[in-house]
Amino acid sequence: MISIVKKDLTSFRQHLRKQDMGFYLGLFFIVLYYLRPQYIFSELLIIPWLQLTIVGGLLVLFSQGKINFNKEHFLVLLLGLLALASAFTSTYPQISFKNISTPFIFFAEVLFLSNCARTLNQLKLLLLVLFLCVFKMSFFGARVWASRGFGFAEWGIQGPPGFFQNSGEYTLLMAIIAVMSIPVIAAFKPQTKLYWILPVTAVMAAIGASSRGGQLALLVGLVYLLLAFKKLKPKNLIYILIVVGVIWALFPEKQLDRFRTAGDDKTSTTRLEYWSAGLDMMLENPFLGVGYETFPVYYDRYYKVHDGSFLSRRKEVAHNSLVEVGATIGFPALITYLLMHLAVFRKEKRPRKFGKKSVVQDDFVLMTEIALKASIITYFVGAMFMSVAFYPYIYHLLAISIIVKRLVREGGQPNIISGPKHG
Repeated sequence: MISIVKKDLTSFRQHLRKQDMGFYLGLFFIVLYYLRPQYIFSELLIIPWLQLTIVGGLLVLFSQGKINFNKEHFLVLLLGLLALASAFTSTYPQISFKNISTPFIFFAEVLFLSNCARTLNQLKLLLLVLFLCVFKMSFFGARVWASRGFGFAEWGIQGPPGFFQNSGEYTLLMAIIAVMSIPVIAAFKPQTKLYWILPVTAVMAAIGASSRGGQLALLVGLVYLLLAFKKLKPKNLIYILIVVGVIWALFPEKQLDRFRTAGDDKTSTTRLEYWSAGLDMMLENPFLGVGYETFPVYYDRYYKVHDGSFLSRRKEVAHNSLVEVGATIGFPALITYLLMHLAVFRKEKRPRKFGKKSVVQDDFVLMTEIALKASIITYFVGAMFMSVAFYPYIYHLLAISIIVKRLVREGGQPNIISGPKHG
């Protein structure tokens, strides 16, 4: 096993050499975003590494003539412009304008990340670096859950500072990485089972993090993979039932109780109230909503019943991304947001003519398309219970899908791109 890993590391280093600067900056962006060395070594925080990497990367790509702007980029930009418009008409403009740069930062990230990788080898390297960085988080979560004796903790598992620090958002990231990594690892055809530790630890971390929405998203994503791989056959049902039984047995009893009481417990009923109020906000403000990021304060003022309970003393988000977007930015933004999901899920139309060695027929591309579909389904389910419309998940998935679609469009001729002979 060690010799195989050494061989794969050598292959990885070889393919990493002689890439262009724009791609190297893209990899550096992934490291900064998911490994977050600037938070491990806090003295590095004096420099805005992420912002400099994005700006520098875009400048390099522009100078190389490698910036393409397509309809997926337009959707992200449109969502940002609608958020900006809603800020001008917001009930609380000071709140809406406070973080109004966030949608446009995500637009810059998508534009940069989707254009930095332009070959099949670069797509493979990008995904490998992403998985290596996220493995630190998944291993941490699995270790924490194991240290608890695989028991339940009400506070779940916290991720690193930033977007994934909250237990719910951390669970959703683990769920997405689990379902994304399974087809991609299978596409590499590894000679050792060691690499499957990523999806295994990601699943363990998702279970240990105690977020029902994220765990349900993981389940739906895994079921989709079974359907995509056509594994839901009678002869395979016994194995699937065994795996489900093992996972069910590993689930902490208190977490199972939370699923049994879903819909009736205080958390569930309160969120139903949030969603009902959000739908009311949409109907009353259909075009631009009540204002970007104003759901908590708007709900608190016009809808909340102040009965002295713990939840009544907190200003909460919508806990549903569709409600969040529709209520705060309006129906046009909600449609745009849904179209972003479809853009990731949609498979690029194949060229009519392509050679036997075309990227169109490459197993890695086909498996990555399955991985993206499973990931966006997982995100969508999780987003039904979290306000994560302006979190990195969908934007980075969209960027990767743009890379894959470009490869398919430009890979109609033979011998344009050949993947690495990765063991």
